[in-house]
Amino acid sequence: MEISLTMLSQLEAGRSYYLSNTTGTIKRTGLWQWFKCVTGLGDGRAKAQRLAQVVKDSLLASAGISKDASLTADIRRFDNATYSLSGVTLRDIANRFKTVHADAIAKNDARRNAYKIAEETADEKVKEWVEGSYVGINPEKPEQSRNYIKKLALYSVQHLVQNAADERKVPEDIHGRMRHEMQKVINAISTAEVMQVMQRSGPGFPVTCAKRSMGLLRFDLDELHFRAILAALISKNGPVPVNVFVRRLDMFQEELLQERKDALCLAPLEPPSAPSPGFIFAESAMSAYKAMESSEWHREA
Repeated sequence: MEISLTMLSQLEAGRSYYLSNTTGTIKRTGLWQWFKCVTGLGDGRAKAQRLAQVVKDSLLASAGISKDASLTADIRRFDNATYSLSGVTLRDIANRFKTVHADAIAKNDARRNAYKIAEETADEKVKEWVEGSYVGINPEKPEQSRNYIKKLALYSVQHLVQNAADERKVPEDIHGRMRHEMQKVINAISTAEVMQVMQRSGPGFPVTCAKRSMGLLRFDLDELHFRAILAALISKNGPVPVNVFVRRLDMFQEELLQERKDALCLAPLEPPSAPSPGFIFAESAMSAYKAMESSEWHREA
């Protein structure tokens, strides 16, 4: 059984449990495990104690918090246990934790469920974009190309995930709204690519073909250019309008971008599942990038 708040709340009162070494899941105690705990033979007691720590970590994760004094005190009772953990004890600990942190758990559940929909929607959109030649796929690093465009899609809907968490509820229309926001991403990037390739204007980013047979040139994303696009694209309320994105991206002319790359590459960037990570990164990276300009005032034009 996977360890979760729901599962812990439903453990059987007349059973005891331990953590399996092979699967990392909770198991009912059998005669052999009971014997090892009572006698101290092998790793029987260690399995029970590891379960206590995993239960603690699972409960904290369910509420999106890093510590809780009462929970820590409950778990410490098992530090030197010579027995497997009883279902009724674990169930009581889980239920007390759930009562105290009900609001945080509801918020975290909504965030997790909304983000799951975001991942499904991003996979759907990236498939469309690749098949429609709207993204560049470097033939030597195809998975990297897909991963970067998927991350841009996920960061673009962070505000919708946050709204779901704030409301403690995932809206019924969130999938459609996420598709709409993600489409803004590809529209903005496509505009910048066309301006660079067809109109000879833009940041001068490296390019690759979307499909060799069609010869369409698209941005060839690596970590630096992915971060530049993210910094220019994301606001607190989702992707900025196309004209704003193009203007912001123009700040990252390739020569300057390479000189100031540390501003973007060293700026902290949490994964898309974290609260508002893209916006926090964009604010930090933009500020650091602009600050570097003052150290270049002496350069000749």
